[in-house]
Amino acid sequence: MIRRFVCAAALSAFATALTATACTASITGTPMAAAPTVTDSAEPDVTTTPEEPYPTPPSDPTSTSHPSMPSSTRTSEPPPTIAKRKTITVAPACSTFVTPAAIGNVTGTNATAEPEDKGFCSYTLTRSGNPAGIALVVLTAGLETKGTTPTTFEGNTAHRLSTADTTCDLRIALTDDQSARYRVLWVSLVLTGHTEPVCAAVDKLAAQVFAKLPDS
Repeated sequence: MIRRFVCAAALSAFATALTATACTASITGTPMAAAPTVTDSAEPDVTTTPEEPYPTPPSDPTSTSHPSMPSSTRTSEPPPTIAKRKTITVAPACSTFVTPAAIGNVTGTNATAEPEDKGFCSYTLTRSGNPAGIALVVLTAGLETKGTTPTTFEGNTAHRLSTADTTCDLRIALTDDQSARYRVLWVSLVLTGHTEPVCAAVDKLAAQVFAKLPDS
C-alpha cells in the first residue's frame, strides 16, 4: 500500500516536471529573413531579451521510499536528556512492541501490518473498508530535529512534527550512547476521520511502545 502511494506521488511529480520541461524546450528550424533595418528612423533600436525559462516545480518532499522515514545518518545534535534509558542492540520483531490490534484501538481503525524491515514497522489503516491512513513505528539512529518542536516524553528529549490536522510524528530519544544503533523511537500517524487530535493518538501509541522497549 505504501509503495503504491509513493509511486503515485512520484509519477505526479515526474509528470509536472515533464510538462515544465516541454514548455521550455527550444524550437529549431530555418528562420525567415528579417526586414531591412531603417537607419534614418528617429526611434532608437530596441534590444529584446529572451524570456526566462518556465521554472520547474520542486519535487514532492513526501515522495520517499517510506513516508516520514527517518535517516540513519548521524548528525551533530546536542546530547539528549535521558530520564528513562532504553538499550536496543538488535531491532526486535515489530510484534514484540506493537500490534495491529493496539494500533486499531488507539486510532479507531482496522490496522494491517506491512512487511517489516529491521525496526521499521508500518501499517495501513482502514475504517469501514475505506482507507483511513498510515501508522509508522520506527527504531532509528537520529532525532532529525529540523522543523520540529522540542518537547519531552517520559523525561527524555523528544521532538514533534505536525504539518496538518491529519498528520503527527513524535521522535523520542532512547539513549545518549552515540555508539548505539537504535537511539530514537519514531511514532508517526497519517489519520483521517479521528475524533481526537492526531497528536493525542500518537502520544498514546508512543506510550504503549515505549513501555515495551527494554530498559537499560
